[in-house]
Amino acid sequence: MASFLNFLALDLKGIIIIVVIAILVLALLGIIISNRKYKVRYNRFYKKFDKTINKKYNGNMLIEDLINKYTVDGTNTFKSLKRKGKNITKKYLEYYQKNLPEQVLLKSFTSPDKNRSELIIIVLDDNDRVLYKWDKSKKIKGFIKVINKYQMLTPLIAFLYELPLNINENKDYRLINHDNDNVITYEIVKNIKKVPKKYKNKKVVKDKQGKKKKKK
Repeated sequence: MASFLNFLALDLKGIIIIVVIAILVLALLGIIISNRKYKVRYNRFYKKFDKTINKKYNGNMLIEDLINKYTVDGTNTFKSLKRKGKNITKKYLEYYQKNLPEQVLLKSFTSPDKNRSELIIIVLDDNDRVLYKWDKSKKIKGFIKVINKYQMLTPLIAFLYELPLNINENKDYRLINHDNDNVITYEIVKNIKKVPKKYKNKKVVKDKQGKKKKKK
């Protein structure tokens, strides 16, 4: 009788081990299937996004048209555009303002850190001090504000046009505005209210000769 009970105990242990292994295997398969599903969804989105960009929202072509047809002065601002130029530019900015955050969100589901799902676009001075931070809550008004304040009409248009590819390839991307040496870059973050630490506590001060220095 004792040996029979011992046999049952061993058999139950074996069953429990098999059940646990089966659960782990099923969970792993679920993760693999889920990740594959998200990758397919993201790839479908990006393929359509890229095709539409190059066909309808090509930044290089827009810049050429604005310079040749729709600007009234050389200030490189939204305010410098004729009415038709403003309408075309608004449509362009609205498209990217809508689709870039969605691209980042969908791509986050395929990434190891799924919490990093928010896009911020940052304007820096030549010392990497933050001048302006755009996120999806600021919408097109935020784009127009930064264009007018920092004379970034053509740089921002060019930046937005190249940004989807860099996000897709997980590449850093910085574009310099040669009119004033300000820089446009981007970050993928968990919280849009916080600026990444590498940009914090950087203050521009002047030395005795009046030159700018970077102080950390």
